[in-house]
Amino acid sequence: MSDEEDLGLNRADPTTLVVDLNCAFASIEQQHDPALRGRPLAIAAYATDAATIVSSSREARDLGIKTGMRVFEARAIFPRVVIREPNPPRYRAVSDRLVEILTRHSPDVLRMSIDEASVNLAGTPDLDRLGSEGVGRAIKAAISEECGECITSSVGISTSIWMAKQASNLNKRDGLERIDHRNLVSVFARLALTDLSGIAEATAGRLLKAGIRTPLEFLRCTPERLRLAGMHEEVARGWLRRLRGFEGGSFEGVSRKSYSHSHVLARATSSQRELEELLMRLSEMVGRRLRAGSRRGRVVSVSVVYRPLAGHFSRQATLPAPVATGEEIYRAALPLLAARDPGRQVGTLGVGLAGLSEAESGQMDLFSAPAPPRPSRLETAMDAIRDRFGEDAVQRARLLGRARVVRDRIAFGNTGHPDDGQPGPKKTD
Repeated sequence: MSDEEDLGLNRADPTTLVVDLNCAFASIEQQHDPALRGRPLAIAAYATDAATIVSSSREARDLGIKTGMRVFEARAIFPRVVIREPNPPRYRAVSDRLVEILTRHSPDVLRMSIDEASVNLAGTPDLDRLGSEGVGRAIKAAISEECGECITSSVGISTSIWMAKQASNLNKRDGLERIDHRNLVSVFARLALTDLSGIAEATAGRLLKAGIRTPLEFLRCTPERLRLAGMHEEVARGWLRRLRGFEGGSFEGVSRKSYSHSHVLARATSSQRELEELLMRLSEMVGRRLRAGSRRGRVVSVSVVYRPLAGHFSRQATLPAPVATGEEIYRAALPLLAARDPGRQVGTLGVGLAGLSEAESGQMDLFSAPAPPRPSRLETAMDAIRDRFGEDAVQRARLLGRARVVRDRIAFGNTGHPDDGQPGPKKTD
């Protein structure tokens, strides 16, 4: 009996593609500014040495400068690395173009992140006319022609979104790869556990305690063995289906356990007024991301990194009811911030919300479906304005006239992705 028959692998013809823009933010900037082409370039959250790099060009990556590093670490590797801050409207424009290209081949398109999307070709004329690989090549050619020659993509083809993503990760330099029942075992044989989307170091450590050291051992284990690694039965069954090439449900929705936003200040401060204003801005941005994901949360947290001396502070509180607006998050976070050491200067401030639930999961009226309350409608309207015109297009009255201290940022992929053992995006940009 063959491996695919013994393991129960999905033997269907692959019709799902995942398209991932390579070095997305950096390559978009190189396309926009020819002077940056061929140079080591890093896109950092802010123009400070302590800021985190969210994208690096191929030239920078070849030197060892990677996503997740700090700017000072990149400069230690290559002092002449070019640092740029993100330009979210520019990246959203390319993301929108990517989705438009995909919809030419199928109406079933899912935007997975700002630089990644999937398309289901099942039942489409192009699948019969071109085949899945042919569609993949046509998509890559259209991206190069319409988005720019500097912007390349990796295309993965398989029987599910998760497995197609694994295929797209096999060749991050303009690749096109396919995983199906015929080569799945051989592909898994050359991967590490942490190469699988949704398996970070902590999850791999828990699997190791159950004697699962490789993707092949993961594939061949039983639900009972996965429970030894702390997996609930339903999660274990989902993983075993996913590893066999079957669709395992929502790509991102169940994976996220929290939403957060943080800011590295260019100048550390102990000013209560400045920190409260920053807290308000961060709370607004967390609220936006919550509503975009149709989620609410009950556990509010505040984190602080002191400067110049090393040291951290964090507090959290559980609310009696879930919240989703920036105002609610801010009011819950304010007393948490007050518990910091007022004599020390704050270099980084963060706000988070966990204990998530679906936005519509609250108790509804038994006999009617009333319109959303006015504050909710107002927040939705403000979200739409900011999506189109930028983060500072609409502000709370208290913040009017203040310098912009929190930039419009795009959270994508695994940047800050919680290690929860669920199938979420793992970005290598």
